[in-house]
Amino acid sequence: MQCKYRVILSLDGGGIRGLIPLKILSYIQSQIEEMDKTVDISTWVDVFSATSTGSIIGGALMLQDEDGKAKFSPNEMMDFYCKRGQQIFNKNIGINPENSMYPLSFVLNHFFSGITIEDLRKRFLFVSYDLNSDSQYLFTDTADRFRSLPLSKIMIACSAFPGVFPPLELGNLLLADGIVAAKNPSELAYNYARMFYPNDPIILLSLGTGQSEYNEMDIIDKEMERVHSNMTKLSKDDSNLLYFHFQPILKNPLQSDSESTKENIDSLLSDTETFIAEKKADFNRLFTLMKIKVEQMT
Repeated sequence: MQCKYRVILSLDGGGIRGLIPLKILSYIQSQIEEMDKTVDISTWVDVFSATSTGSIIGGALMLQDEDGKAKFSPNEMMDFYCKRGQQIFNKNIGINPENSMYPLSFVLNHFFSGITIEDLRKRFLFVSYDLNSDSQYLFTDTADRFRSLPLSKIMIACSAFPGVFPPLELGNLLLADGIVAAKNPSELAYNYARMFYPNDPIILLSLGTGQSEYNEMDIIDKEMERVHSNMTKLSKDDSNLLYFHFQPILKNPLQSDSESTKENIDSLLSDTETFIAEKKADFNRLFTLMKIKVEQMT
């Protein structure tokens, strides 16, 4: 039996900087549509994995309608982030006991109303962090514990940044932003995918949320780089792993305490456009492999 190419999409955490992977995905999707207009991101990705803001993006992009078509495109999610970003990623809110409805939960509950885990037709692994056990907590498509849980709850559990938004209580779990456990979930995603596709060649598409050339790396960034280094080494040793890591350097320093201003959003998108132009050779190598993937689907 012929092996099929499998695609893992891994999305880093980073608040409003989720615009960066969305811009990259929009470009990738436009190139895939030139190969076959019927293939969208909800069909060419086999495993969605994400942390923090990536969980919001990944949760949305994996959704399909009754015809098996994507409910949301990368462009639609970019529009969502541009319009709602200042509300849901405002770190100046601070945890206030009198504030029972935070914009993050309000917007996500409204935007993804009525969608539960049982509605998801794709394999996924989303990273949260359990404050009670001081350890990572993984939401996956194989876990039966929260099958009836609203999708918005998972998004909140994975993106509620400590000190800004209150953690989400689920049974004995107290869940907060997964970025504390793994800003880059690509290694977790690869190990998870191998449970289902032990022999198939895997295209692992790891999308970062930008690295500032002006700031030193903190402990979270260093862990992210460790994961990237591990996956780079593994891809050299394993011919069935085709690893792509796209991480733009933010050349324009973000202004003000809130990263969600229009100036910063424009800056993020501009830096990402520059990055795409500079990495055309790497993207073309990806598209050569994606052509094989698309041909296997049709």
